[in-house]
Amino acid sequence: METPTTARATRIPPEEIGYLVAGPGRAAETALARLLDADLVRVSRDGLVSAVHQADLGASTAVETFILVNLRRLARFDAVVRNAAKSAEMRSLHQQLRARRLTRDPRPRLGAWWVFLAIGVVLGLAALFEPWTLVGAVGFLGFAYWTYGAKPLTRAGRAALKGTTASDRVLTVALEGFRGRIGNQAVGDLFGLPQSVVKMLPRKRKRKAGRRGSGSASGAAGCGSGCGSSSCGSSGSSCSSGSSSCGGGSSCGGGGGGGG
Repeated sequence: METPTTARATRIPPEEIGYLVAGPGRAAETALARLLDADLVRVSRDGLVSAVHQADLGASTAVETFILVNLRRLARFDAVVRNAAKSAEMRSLHQQLRARRLTRDPRPRLGAWWVFLAIGVVLGLAALFEPWTLVGAVGFLGFAYWTYGAKPLTRAGRAALKGTTASDRVLTVALEGFRGRIGNQAVGDLFGLPQSVVKMLPRKRKRKAGRRGSGSASGAAGCGSGCGSSSCGSSGSSCSSGSSSCGGGSSCGGGGGGGG
C-alpha cells in the first residue's frame, strides 16, 4: 500500500470521510492524523501529544484548529481525540453533514414492522373492492416504513464514500482508525506510534455484515460511533466507542476513537 505524506484528492475531505464511516470519534482521529502527517504535532512514546508551534498555524479545518489550540499544554493521546470528538467544532461538522443530507437521525427497527406491512398490503388489496380501505392501507404502509428504521448514513452519504480507498495514511485512519489494520500492517505503525499509545484508544468495533474488508469505504456502516454525541444524530456526546476513538465515537454514527 502506498503511504504518501500528502493525502490525495478525494470527493470529500478525510475528516468528513472519518465521520461518515464511524462518527465523531473517527473524525477526531482523522484530524489528529492529518496534523501528524503535516508534522504539526508530535506524540511521545508515553502517549503525550504536543504542538510543534505555539500558534494554530497550518490547521486546515475547525476541528484541527481546536486540537492545536488545546495543545498549548501536553495532553494524552486518547484525551486529544476524546475532547475533539465532543467539541462544538465537531457538532458543527455534524450539522454540515446533515445539511448536505449525508447523514440523518437514525431510527431503530421495530421487530413487528413487518406486521404493519402485511396489514397494509391486505388493506391495499381490499381497496380493489372496498375503496374506503385505501386510507388504512396508506397509514399502515407508512407506519411500516417508519418502524423499519433508518441508518445514520443516507444514500447520498453512501454514494460519497463509494470507491474511497486507503490510498494514504490519513485516509487509512479515516477508514480504519488508529487501532485498525490495513493488510498485515497496524495503522498506528504508519505514523510510528507504539502500540502502547494506540491502545489508549477504545478497541475498534467489529464490522457489521455486509461491510467490505480493509481499505474500502463502499460498504461502510457509517456514523457508527464516536465520542461525542449520538451516532451522527445528535450533538450530545457520549464517548461510546467501541469503535470510536474516544472512548466512544458514535458515528457518534461516530465512532469514536475511531472506531471502526
